[in-house]
Amino acid sequence: MASQIDICNMAMSVIGTRSSIASMTEGSAESNQISLQYPTAIDAVLRAAHWNFARKQIAMTLLQDGTQGQPVPSPWLYEYAVPSDCVLARFVMPTIQAAVPSSTPGIPSQVTAMNQPVRFVLSTDLDPTGNPINVILTNQPQATLVYTFRNLNPAMYDARFVEALAAFLGAKICIPLTGDKAMMKMALAMAQQYTMDAQASNGNEGLTVIDHAPDWIRVRGYASDYAYPDGGLFIYGPQALTLLS
Repeated sequence: MASQIDICNMAMSVIGTRSSIASMTEGSAESNQISLQYPTAIDAVLRAAHWNFARKQIAMTLLQDGTQGQPVPSPWLYEYAVPSDCVLARFVMPTIQAAVPSSTPGIPSQVTAMNQPVRFVLSTDLDPTGNPINVILTNQPQATLVYTFRNLNPAMYDARFVEALAAFLGAKICIPLTGDKAMMKMALAMAQQYTMDAQASNGNEGLTVIDHAPDWIRVRGYASDYAYPDGGLFIYGPQALTLLS
């Protein structure tokens, strides 16, 4: 398995440098650029595919309940906190309590079952001290969020993620270290291809979902744009990797 330093050295190999680093804080020009670009690079690559190793599912924390007269932006009823480690909210689902037989005759036990995704949007609000925070708005009570979390443990990364992160990090450090614009574009293209391949392989290992809705469904109010100008999607798809050229 690749370590963080291995990934950094792979990034420099992608763009053709003949140097390597032993530490992110060693003070070399290479380590300075890598330590600067690594945090945003890993977030971008995590957002670029629905990586199975970075999938998390939690019951969200309710902040505001519009059914109880608390302020929630229209047309939504509930406002939930965004988890601190969330880099991409994939979808929101209702949590359903289903009764099943227990070991005690006549007494059912409760298990949690999952239903279909529901519409939601990402937004902002103020916390009790007046500071801006990210929130999720939906009409679903007792909502569950499935999201990509900021997994910083390289031991859990799959091979395609390591390749994609190394290539994208290489693209981000290419100009400061080499000035080679063509090499930067090549590294970016590699990263994009790795993430596209990962979307297929991760999808084959998990549930199959439709990441878009055709116009004839959207106009009937089952997705955002036409019927819901405030937005609201059932599923947020991966965000493509890009760099300014």
